[in-house]
Amino acid sequence: MSERNAQRSRTRASARGSLSAPAVPKAGISKGGSSEFAYQVIRAEIVSLALAPGSDLDEAALVSRLGLSRTPLREALVQILPNRGTRVAPMGWNDIREHLEAFDLSQRLVTRWAALRRTEAQIAAIDAQREAFEAAAAQRDSEAMLEINWRFHAAIAACCRNSVVERFYLQLLTTNLRISRLAMTYDCFATEEAYDAHIGNIIREHREMVEAIRARDADRADALGSSHAGLARKRVSECLTQSMLSDMELPLGGAPDSLA
Repeated sequence: MSERNAQRSRTRASARGSLSAPAVPKAGISKGGSSEFAYQVIRAEIVSLALAPGSDLDEAALVSRLGLSRTPLREALVQILPNRGTRVAPMGWNDIREHLEAFDLSQRLVTRWAALRRTEAQIAAIDAQREAFEAAAAQRDSEAMLEINWRFHAAIAACCRNSVVERFYLQLLTTNLRISRLAMTYDCFATEEAYDAHIGNIIREHREMVEAIRARDADRADALGSSHAGLARKRVSECLTQSMLSDMELPLGGAPDSLA
């Protein structure tokens, strides 16, 4: 096994171990009888993959662990898993493909409508999240980058002025957090320069999206929404391909020992 693959194996083992860490609810969320508290905790555990894709959620165990009654817990589950009941959505090959297709279309739509329907206050809110993402990127804080990126795109979706479309997009955006985390969990970047280039592309497109929305350029915003979804699709594809190739790597430097 090459040193690079040995490092990847160590990274995978470390990542798997970290998935069992308990989720921490956002600051300011009170526990007492709150469906919002349950929502934040369960969402964090799903996004962090502590609750594995396709796994069943034990309602009784969650009630006991969170110290809540069944009513706020069920309200939270309806918000997070509206079509899945008490099972975490799976993340197989086809699930990821279908998600990325739907995400591309919905991101184009909300970004287009944001350009046409936004207010000046909403532009300021979007730009504030853009700046926060860049600050987190400068610190290489991947956890903060994932969450702030969610808030950046959620702020754009809030401009579309269609609650049905916004709600659908936010569900996809939350699922995208799981996929983004999966792609970044493994050491899929060949070099540090490749990582920096990928983050640089995200930052550049964030800036261009803000400017297109500010200029009310709907066609440009639409194109950037699609291009930005394409960055995520490319990253996931590269990561999954690299992960498989690493696991399949054979010694190619000479004849196998048994034939030497």
